[in-house]
Amino acid sequence: MKKLLIAASAALCVGLTPAIAQETPGGSNSSGNAFGAVAKQTVAAAAVGGTLLVAMVSNNRGSTTVVLPPDECQDGEILVGGVCVEEPTPECTGSDPLVDGVCIGTGTTTTVTGTGTNTSTVEINTTVTYLPSIPSA
Repeated sequence: MKKLLIAASAALCVGLTPAIAQETPGGSNSSGNAFGAVAKQTVAAAAVGGTLLVAMVSNNRGSTTVVLPPDECQDGEILVGGVCVEEPTPECTGSDPLVDGVCIGTGTTTTVTGTGTNTSTVEINTTVTYLPSIPSA
């Protein structure tokens, strides 16, 4: 797209130079105008356009090597930064089980309430869910 814009700009520079008829007296000066003398601006615009054209052609010779990531990783691997690496195993704290990607912890909370000699102890089973930790490589 850039090359097209540069080429169009060069063509406009060359093509839009003013072509104004200039009347000159006859004699020795009239022969140059009669045979279509080229103005300095036209020559300069053509030189700039030719330079741009040469630059575009020489710049078109470059090449680039593209490294494509693998299409698929093996079982137990994931794609990280374009490279297949071994998938990390999530870990839960202690003996808490991992269920559907979530760690489930269980425990018992003991509550003692009362006033004076009337006290009661209540044990409540609690369940906590949390995300597992991913060990770093």
